[in-house]
Amino acid sequence: MRRGVRLGVDLGGTQVKMALVNERGRVLDRTEVLTTREPWGLVKSLRSAAAPWFSSALLGTGVGVAGDVDPARGVVRVSPNLGWKKVRLAALFRRAGFPGPIRMDNDATAAAWGATHLEFRGRAKNLVILTLGTGVGGGLVFDGRLYHGTTGTAGEVGHLCVEEGGDPCSCGNRGCLEAYLGGASLVRRALLAYKRRGRVVDPLNPKILAGLARKGDPVARKVWDRAANALGAALSNIVNLLNPDTILLTGGVSRGAALFLPKALRIMKQRSFLTPAQAVRVVVSERSSDLGVAGAALLVE
Repeated sequence: MRRGVRLGVDLGGTQVKMALVNERGRVLDRTEVLTTREPWGLVKSLRSAAAPWFSSALLGTGVGVAGDVDPARGVVRVSPNLGWKKVRLAALFRRAGFPGPIRMDNDATAAAWGATHLEFRGRAKNLVILTLGTGVGGGLVFDGRLYHGTTGTAGEVGHLCVEEGGDPCSCGNRGCLEAYLGGASLVRRALLAYKRRGRVVDPLNPKILAGLARKGDPVARKVWDRAANALGAALSNIVNLLNPDTILLTGGVSRGAALFLPKALRIMKQRSFLTPAQAVRVVVSERSSDLGVAGAALLVE
């Protein structure tokens, strides 16, 4: 990595994180902007917020976006959370005067790159990251390099099928990992179960659901148990297919890992080949909040 400062943009469905980041992935300064759905209006708002950082010393701008992204062309093919289709986002950033070059990628792929540099300092050569938030995303690093696949969409681990004919997923399929471990799915399943029991729990989010499970609430415990089964199946597929040295869990839902990860690891070991299962480490991120924005900035390289 060249020494110097880059601008990172982590564009999520509700807020956009922006930060100045050095070559080691360290965040030097940061700000946040609420996400709006109109692309050009949003980019102009980001420019206003980031303008005090613009200088000739900036090496470029990296952008991570939730959705199906074409990194080579700088296009968001589709982003369900943002309601975008065929948005030439990199061109909008250039038009707004962001320091170039402009590099763009899927947000989970950017987070994988951030983890490689910020969390593991190069000690994870073959890394799979699972971003556990509203949905479940993923990114891949092989031999120390980002892996994009043929169309730039590699790493969609949230849409691995873990139960044939299982619960419906937002992508239109059934039985995806996201339908069991995504934050929105966890809450939806719990609310339905509480309703059947004539109980109202409001508000409810993954953090509250985790607290209820720790107190022994049977509905909450069952929801997290199903999530563990789904994650265990997904991890065994990842281990057998990709043979990574590290699998990293990050995002808000990962904070409840004590409720689902131990069982998931037991299932993974039961279903995986012995050699790759013994070689992989599955860990929860200690730098979760910075991985996306730091990784986006380091895309400039």
